[in-house]
Amino acid sequence: MAVAGALRDRRAPLGATGLSGRTRRIDEVAPGLARGRATGRPAGRVARLPAHWPITLCIGGFPLWWALGAGALIWPVFAAPLAVRLITRRRPIRVPIGFGLWLLYLVFVVLSFTALDSGGLPFAYLWRFANYASCTVFFLAIVGSDEDEIPSAHLVRLLAGFWVVVVIGGWLGTLLPDGSLPSLTARLLPGSIASNEFFQELVTPGFAQVQDILGYPLGRPKAPFVYTNDWGSAYALLLPFFFLSWLQAPDARRRSLAYLLLGASLIPVFISLNRGLWLSLGIALIYAAGRSGDVARLARKALLALVTVGMLVIVFTPVGSIVEGRAENDHSSKGRTLLYEAAFTTTLESPVIGLGGPRPLPGDRIYPNIGTQGMFWTVLVSTGYVGLGVFLAAWLRLIWETRAGPSITFWCHVVLIVGLVQILVYDMIPSSLHIVFIAAALGFRAVRHGAEDEEADLRTGDDRPLAVGR
Repeated sequence: MAVAGALRDRRAPLGATGLSGRTRRIDEVAPGLARGRATGRPAGRVARLPAHWPITLCIGGFPLWWALGAGALIWPVFAAPLAVRLITRRRPIRVPIGFGLWLLYLVFVVLSFTALDSGGLPFAYLWRFANYASCTVFFLAIVGSDEDEIPSAHLVRLLAGFWVVVVIGGWLGTLLPDGSLPSLTARLLPGSIASNEFFQELVTPGFAQVQDILGYPLGRPKAPFVYTNDWGSAYALLLPFFFLSWLQAPDARRRSLAYLLLGASLIPVFISLNRGLWLSLGIALIYAAGRSGDVARLARKALLALVTVGMLVIVFTPVGSIVEGRAENDHSSKGRTLLYEAAFTTTLESPVIGLGGPRPLPGDRIYPNIGTQGMFWTVLVSTGYVGLGVFLAAWLRLIWETRAGPSITFWCHVVLIVGLVQILVYDMIPSSLHIVFIAAALGFRAVRHGAEDEEADLRTGDDRPLAVGR
């Protein structure tokens, strides 16, 4: 998607009206963000830019940011102008109840800083916190905007285009697994930061992770992300937006092209060996197909198409031997189980506020740190059992808030379910968590606007039938 064209795209939103959910004003859960309503339109050049320009440049320009080595760092950068707009507009924002729980979780993140091991600047903690704050700002920016400011249709097309970029990156990693690009970001960072091992991984744009999982080197695609798990997570989270934008398009040629793209995407999906991708996508599509209405019928068609093409790829291409090898060489499950058990016991050292971040596994440096291998485990070790409970409550509440509504809310609801499955095996930060929060904001806003339209019809005596979900 061309960024310049996307910036000018301000067409009408997708979807119809839907069921209303319980909401709270932002000044009840975040005092200070809402103290009044903007009374005028700011003058000057910035005022002529569409309100969605930071989101458009962040997502639409993501291939460029990744090529420069800044893909993992870019989300908080573009959250900054969104935050400035939220503060300067001084307009109350209605948010779902689950958002209040999310703000409470951020309190636990702040408190957990006191439990960090002393010595050196905690790069990983600051990076996680910056992305938590960035997700919060993206959510508020979308929920607090009107359709003519940040159109739902524009964001859906943007995220669907992001899925196409992910597929292209998957093919890049499949065909050129040893490829990489020089990192301009690494050259610009101060030496104290650039020499940090954690940051070196974040700012080095490679095409694939070459690993010896099957007994021989295999390139698992990761472009345009840092790790192959990031690639698999984003593929599954963005696919519902591709369904909404392409498979529900009125143009038959566009729908036909969508099925071709789906088929082509399965090659890097299988080569990535991402079982979390296969599991989360399968559960979400089965759930969507089990619902009622036109959208559920589309989900059943998409599920049938993916299964059919997937079986053909496995049976008639060399990919089948890779999938079979993955099933026979399950080396990672033993290590994951060890780390998961260690996460439960280690967190007992500080069950209320956690340990601030992952910790090394005592006596064995072969394994990754305790509190990695999934966001669930990162949250558990970092913020304790109480923080994990609040985190899960916030996520489940957002799923509940988007359970009914127009078509766009339905697919955003599916994204949240995909994410809930993925947190057990994927770290989610940075890109995947932002996708989840954008989906939650889009889904809730569509429901809220539908409820406001229904209330307006009732006040004016409009006797037209109300749309009440799917």
